[in-house]
Amino acid sequence: MSADLSNTDSPKLLPYFLILFGMSAGLSSVITLGAEFKQELGFSNFEIGLTIFSGFAASFIALITLSPQADRGRSPILLKSGLITGIIALLFLAIGDSLWYFIVGRSLFGFAMGATTPAAKRTVIVTNPNELGKNLGKLGAYDAAGWVLGPAIAAALNAIGGFRTPFWGMAISLLFFIPTAWRAKPDNAERDLQKKRPTDLFKIRRFNGAVLILVSYFVFIGAFESVWVLEMDSRGASNWQIGIAITCAALPIPLLSLKGGILAQRFGARRWAVGNLAIISILVSTFGLVEGVFALILITVITAGSEGLSLPAGPMLVSVSVPEERQAAAQGLAASMQVAAGALATIMAAAIYQTSNDTTAWIVTSSIMIVLITLGWILTKPPDGKPIKPGVPFDLKRRFFE
Repeated sequence: MSADLSNTDSPKLLPYFLILFGMSAGLSSVITLGAEFKQELGFSNFEIGLTIFSGFAASFIALITLSPQADRGRSPILLKSGLITGIIALLFLAIGDSLWYFIVGRSLFGFAMGATTPAAKRTVIVTNPNELGKNLGKLGAYDAAGWVLGPAIAAALNAIGGFRTPFWGMAISLLFFIPTAWRAKPDNAERDLQKKRPTDLFKIRRFNGAVLILVSYFVFIGAFESVWVLEMDSRGASNWQIGIAITCAALPIPLLSLKGGILAQRFGARRWAVGNLAIISILVSTFGLVEGVFALILITVITAGSEGLSLPAGPMLVSVSVPEERQAAAQGLAASMQVAAGALATIMAAAIYQTSNDTTAWIVTSSIMIVLITLGWILTKPPDGKPIKPGVPFDLKRRFFE
């Protein structure tokens, strides 16, 4: 490390935790209202999928172009600009009355998430590498907590004030995070002074494997966004029931994320990530086989348990695959691949759901996940055949690099 980790000038992590929490809450509240787009504005399933796709596409662009800036000491700037952009995006959604408003709003919010996430992850990773699992687990818990609370807040505001109230409410709520964002400080770790291209990271075999493992999860996320809410709606669930269901289904993720990070560091991020994602892929294949609203919620809650336990392991695996000065670029590039996979999965699952049924959509999703997990397992295998156990992830003497 370039600086003593105990240095009092080291950045405080709470601003990064809180901003990611607020942004995730805003995004999940938008997702929850997918069925309302159909009922209030007459959007077709394809148009809803198009708005989701636009958010993924904008996030992809931001992750590729902006994440290297965090490696050059600009994490606080990305955090602030991402928060402001997120607020503007919610205002677009609040006043929108046609498809293009929602495409622009969702695109702006996706761009905002692409700016803030790598900045937060880099700072959390490099501030104390010896607590990598714990800190990434805590970041994941804040992130997931936003996803849990967002739908409940959106459902309550929708019931009180109508369809547009949740957008106004979330925009106003994010305003209160501005003072927190302005307290963020840059980290003291090694920086990318050579301004290397993010795509150079694809030359690292184990980085590619880690990306495939992360991508497998976002195939599920993309399918979930485009199919799960609509399927709940088709099974007779009301909007408030969908909001509560998403909250209950996601609750295990923040509760288990911190523990998942600690266990991933203890047993090895590779084994931990692959094992839990394999369980998720098997459970996903059963989503279309169960009948009724309650059964779908129950199997989703069980799946969320493995999601929470595996959440920090993927970013850990990416982290130990690259040098210290490339952390944000690696996390951003990996996340961009996740976003691209999620966007494609959204369109794929929506098309399959529209032309076939949810059973087929979920089985195809599960099959793709299994293939990606298997390839990722092979590519992340260490040359000496021993399992990777993150200790001090930036020690070049370890076997994390070719």
